[in-house]
Amino acid sequence: MAIIDRKSNNEKRNKRIAKNTTLMFLRMLLLTIINLYTVRFVLKGLGVIDYGIFNAVAGVVTSASFISAVLALSIQRFFSIALGQEDEERLKTIFSASLNIIIILSITIIILFETVGLWFVSTQMTIPAERMTTAISLYQCSIFVFFFSLLQIPFTAIIFSHEDMGVYAIISTVDSLLRLALAVIITKISIDHLVFYSIGLLVESGIVSLLYIWKGGKYEECHYTKTKDKILYQHLLQFSGWTMFGSLANMGMNQGNTILINLFFGPISNMAFAIAMQISNAFNALSNSMVLSFRPAMMKAYAQEDFLYMTKLFNFSNKITYYILCSIGLPIIVEMRTILYVWLGRADEETIYFAQLMIVFTFLLALNNPITTIVEATGRIKEYHVAVESITLLTIPITWILFKSGFPSYIVFL
Repeated sequence: MAIIDRKSNNEKRNKRIAKNTTLMFLRMLLLTIINLYTVRFVLKGLGVIDYGIFNAVAGVVTSASFISAVLALSIQRFFSIALGQEDEERLKTIFSASLNIIIILSITIIILFETVGLWFVSTQMTIPAERMTTAISLYQCSIFVFFFSLLQIPFTAIIFSHEDMGVYAIISTVDSLLRLALAVIITKISIDHLVFYSIGLLVESGIVSLLYIWKGGKYEECHYTKTKDKILYQHLLQFSGWTMFGSLANMGMNQGNTILINLFFGPISNMAFAIAMQISNAFNALSNSMVLSFRPAMMKAYAQEDFLYMTKLFNFSNKITYYILCSIGLPIIVEMRTILYVWLGRADEETIYFAQLMIVFTFLLALNNPITTIVEATGRIKEYHVAVESITLLTIPITWILFKSGFPSYIVFL
């Protein structure tokens, strides 16, 4: 009877995963289209100078956005394991502990932004004197936008852990549509566009955070209680720390390659690499969306010691992600010259090589995501990240040696 029940539950899970995968794929396509139009209207509404100020000043704050992603994945992992074990008290404790960590982290980051960050923006950045006051207002709004993104993390994590991807797809689409509407508005109004856009983003972020808190708060475990479980705090912080190490290593590799390309080949090659990175980010976002559909179920299966089902999910997630990436990526690789010309109005050989190789690199990297999910489910991520990220960081000196030996710029992908 237990085997029959487990088989029935797995069939229900499979249907839910199929539904969630479809939702996440459609969401990704829709958001890509919306975001392309949003950038176009923002550039039109702000103009070249204010658009540059916006990206530079807001970028000081958004440079810390990887912290949000790391915390979300870490907290989601603990929620998923507890759900798999059907431990309701543990879920409540995890929610309260994660909220405490985020509040303390938020206060710490705001203090850093309001001291070191504010000094950097005010004295070190190149901003026209007549726009400095506006830039400071933008900076303050960006800090609170980041705060809202941190505050919603436990609620988005519990939504993911319950595999309620429909809610996430709807709210994230509303988020993009509100940003598009805001971008259109700034092309029509006569007041200071940058000030209006900054305040508008702050209000929009607050609305989206309230939506996540409202929908996530419907779960019984999302009620704050005092918790002094030191071991849980330790596990949450250690898990987040090693996950952050992995993110920083990848950021270091990309930034290191950017610097090396600049040193050996100059700004034109840097531009080609930057364009390839934009394409890579789009494919990585699609790949991550697919994996998110499988991640909670794989972790729950591990918690329930249903390793056979977990293995089936692992194999299927690899196949579906790879098939989708190939079905979209291979035609783009073949027609890269035409696509770049239509998109950018130019298509030099180096940019074509960079973009094509970057897509292939993304294909290979996508196969690593389900492996990472299983390792995260076990909780033994220290050994994994030390081994993997050590190799990742070794690519920088190896690339330097190859460039020094006269190899072409695109060897960075090989």
